[in-house]
Amino acid sequence: MSGKTISAYTDTATAERVAALAKLEGRSTAQIGGLALKFFTRLPVEARTALHQIELLGEPGDLEAVLRDITRTLLHRQYEIAQRQVVEQMQIEHLEPLETEDDFLAAAIRLTQ
Repeated sequence: MSGKTISAYTDTATAERVAALAKLEGRSTAQIGGLALKFFTRLPVEARTALHQIELLGEPGDLEAVLRDITRTLLHRQYEIAQRQVVEQMQIEHLEPLETEDDFLAAAIRLTQ
């Protein structure tokens, strides 16, 4: 992928987190920065404004709560995508009609074998 190099100024703690994250994930600091910028710049103006106000006016726990909420939303969406992919790949045309709980359990066992 062709890209453009830009520089960014940040505090020491953020720079250290970027370096540690890059090392942990086997990426360059530029890749981590690029991913962060890609995400941030795609947020609507209302979200960027709210984040800025939370950082300026909120208590330290407020930003942590926002990060937990974002994490929860991302993991929920990831689960939905995985679930959709599993359903798309399931071969159910060979299953007989499922009427009882035993039928469902037997079908589940067959699908996982």
